[in-house]
Amino acid sequence: MDGADHVDGESISRLLRAWRARVDARTVPELRGVLPRPGRRLSQAHVARMTEVSEGWYRALEAGRRQDFSEHFLLRVARALRLSDAETLTLFLAVSGRRPPGELSREAGAGRGDLPNGVKALLEQQTSYPAYLSDVAWNIVAANSLMAEWFPWVLRPGANLMRWALLDPEAREQMLDWEDACARRYLAMLRVAANSDPANTELRALVRDILDADADCRRIWAEEHDVVEHRDGDVFRLQLPFHGGREVRVTSHVLLPIQRPDLRFVFITPADGWTAP
Repeated sequence: MDGADHVDGESISRLLRAWRARVDARTVPELRGVLPRPGRRLSQAHVARMTEVSEGWYRALEAGRRQDFSEHFLLRVARALRLSDAETLTLFLAVSGRRPPGELSREAGAGRGDLPNGVKALLEQQTSYPAYLSDVAWNIVAANSLMAEWFPWVLRPGANLMRWALLDPEAREQMLDWEDACARRYLAMLRVAANSDPANTELRALVRDILDADADCRRIWAEEHDVVEHRDGDVFRLQLPFHGGREVRVTSHVLLPIQRPDLRFVFITPADGWTAP
């Protein structure tokens, strides 16, 4: 193997050949009844048949030739070759430079009991500042005690950040400069999320419910075209009962736990040197 085997698609070519070679064609249900009856070796023609493309199209992928390979085709290849999640991720990154669609939503909804121990401990041990975990649809998965004191709504059944911030009347009182600092930012985040995974019905329902329920959100959605992925580093003003109605400026910080990339670890720190009680 020479150095050229690692450039211009050759690395993924080698991996695809190895992944195909390990599949016993005789055990593949999709090839039952195919004539001539397949032997042990899974051929490029077999994979092309299973992925509903021409043999030449699949051969171009395995040869590392740059083509406009669709996400649906790559997902069919992953299923045909029985790829693991990590292998599917490698395929997508090598061929398209993107992560598999729906990767996060497949892991979402795991709940509190399935949190990695380190992530759960980090949240519980964060006693200086409010912190919480939310999933890709902004459902609150877990929150530390200070977050619950600042924002008691996180303890409600089915607590969801977007529904609270955009639809709950108390959010308009507690998030100062609500329209510009809150609504426009959160709706811009929803635009990104709604387009990142069209198959995620929960995200689509979240957007639809918010727009159906609130005229201000509908107006802003129609007026704006901004997109924002997250609020990491944003400074915003709060006026909470926890602080006796005193205005405070805070900064949000967003982290993605590598063990659970479907979760956002968010914590809130003072923006003006103020120390949390």
